[in-house]
Amino acid sequence: MATQQKFYGASLVFLSPHQLMLTFPPGPYDDSDNDDDLEHDHQNKRILISPEVFIKGTVCGCSMNVFLCSDNRYTSGYGYFLHDPINKESFKLPSLEVKKECLHAIGFTCDPYYCNDPKEDSRRNYLDPRKCFRVVRINSFIAIRYEFEVDVWSSKTGNWRQKTVILDDGFAFAPHWSMSFAYEGGLYFMGRTSIFVYDPYGLNGETLDYPYDSDPMNIMSFGFLGTSCGDLRIAEIGHNYIKVWELVSNDWELLHHVDFSGLLPNEFCADYYKRVGGFHPHEGETVYLYSFNEGIYVTNLETMKFTYIPGYQKSDLSPFHLELPLWSSKDFF
Repeated sequence: MATQQKFYGASLVFLSPHQLMLTFPPGPYDDSDNDDDLEHDHQNKRILISPEVFIKGTVCGCSMNVFLCSDNRYTSGYGYFLHDPINKESFKLPSLEVKKECLHAIGFTCDPYYCNDPKEDSRRNYLDPRKCFRVVRINSFIAIRYEFEVDVWSSKTGNWRQKTVILDDGFAFAPHWSMSFAYEGGLYFMGRTSIFVYDPYGLNGETLDYPYDSDPMNIMSFGFLGTSCGDLRIAEIGHNYIKVWELVSNDWELLHHVDFSGLLPNEFCADYYKRVGGFHPHEGETVYLYSFNEGIYVTNLETMKFTYIPGYQKSDLSPFHLELPLWSSKDFF
């Protein structure tokens, strides 16, 4: 089993023996820190996480450092639970009837979730199911629909409810992507030709176009949708290039278009299954690239510096990240 490796302000942790997740500290990080165990660093008020965070299930959502997991195939539509990887606590969601055999898309978002227990150590926090969690389940479909049903679970009521969504431009899921990215309370589902944005608090939805002159299927299969420096970004990777856009006033603006031929090994460039692994949340020029066969690279798109991180071939990289909190007394709710 590989151990946790810290590089360029990030760490890699194992969710399972063959799946990794990028983990980021809240600010500048000292790579000389060799603590490997989950602990609270009282002097620096940092949260450190162990190199192995094995979960008996599949991570299919992440918001505010809480995982939505499934103890079955996440597309099955049942068996969901919330998991706090820092305090290793879980909360099982009530089951929802699956009326017919089909694939389901799933989404999860929540408000800040840590609550201080005054009876315990002042740094002991716990996952509070009374906080504002939302889980969304949709029967997936690959033909364009203009009206469909959405199941929403609320932690405030503890119940599921069904709402109807009507979209003027319609939407269709892709057959191989059924998860969503949580951003500012909304859930972003990448579809075949557009992105479905659902507000599980206001219970309404809309569609967002992919960037102009982009390849939506490429983005969905090998690119990445996430945030950096607080803004929503999307990336596309080709045989020898990477493009990154940022959402500005509901329109995508191209930030980077880098030709990496000659800068990365030929084996990596030729790998059809290479992917964008994520954006650095605080350093806007840093992007992570990976291939199951060739491993992981840290990329600075401004300087066009590509740094290989050894030891992570034959491992998949989760589409979700952890951004560890920097706790202080004022952060408690």
